[in-house]
Amino acid sequence: MNNDTVKGELQKIGGHIEEAAGALVGDENLKIAGQEDQIKGAAREAWGNVKDAGDALIDRARAARFDAEVKSERAKAFDREHRVEIVHEEREAERDEERP
Repeated sequence: MNNDTVKGELQKIGGHIEEAAGALVGDENLKIAGQEDQIKGAAREAWGNVKDAGDALIDRARAARFDAEVKSERAKAFDREHRVEIVHEEREAERDEERP
């Protein structure tokens, strides 16, 4: 939860209070202002949720990249330890041509 999400939720609460106060005293402008604050608060909260989702996506991408790098290093270490040679298709084709 980020700053925009919290501020949006607080703005919505303030809007509810403002709307209720407007309805209580019969002030239509205060009531409408409260409704506007609720809408603005909801929009700000939604923006905060979008930012949170983006941050989570970035975190997952970084974790996946790190995981891929670790797996790649482990595979290279395995290849070195077991003296595995990676044979390219070109070398295979050359060997096939040399065979009778």
